[in-house]
Amino acid sequence: MGHHGVVTTTASGGARQLWVLRHARAADRPPGGGPDRERPLTEQGRADARALGHLLAGDPPDLDGTDPATPLIRPQVALCSAAVRTRQTAELVLGARADTVPLDAFHSLYDAEVDTALTYLREIDEHARSVLLVGHNPTVAELAAVLQADDAPGRTRLEREGFPPCALAVLALAVDGWEDVAPGCGRLLVLAAPPW
Repeated sequence: MGHHGVVTTTASGGARQLWVLRHARAADRPPGGGPDRERPLTEQGRADARALGHLLAGDPPDLDGTDPATPLIRPQVALCSAAVRTRQTAELVLGARADTVPLDAFHSLYDAEVDTALTYLREIDEHARSVLLVGHNPTVAELAAVLQADDAPGRTRLEREGFPPCALAVLALAVDGWEDVAPGCGRLLVLAAPPW
């Protein structure tokens, strides 16, 4: 992978970025036969999430396809489903950073529709320029698609390549505030997936 773009903590104007991450590979069953939401990451899933965290903590991050004209903004806030596999993914990805990123887990993001995810995004503090959302398919893939115009090249690419475990989509949102996030407001900056 090449070194492209620079991650910063600030952005000019009303620029917002959304980092949409699907949880890493999880066990087929929860330990002791518990509910699906208790399925933990596999060893491979943990390794993938940890590797992604190290890539994102780099300066610059080692992500292919980043547009130098649109530097990435490091996530300043993170949201995830309260399921074990999404919490573990978020913690491993964020754990590689030197700074601390607030992480909130919500039960309602476990089996959420896209509208529920959008509701949470619209409630983000306006001081945050960039947000990481860690969730489940099909919601995260649909969210990354819906935020782009129907004929956007990034949406076509997402539909063609799919959104496997630990896949990451970074979108630039043409909004001044999180309350304005709506379908079609985004442009795909990065689409990447393991192996890292």
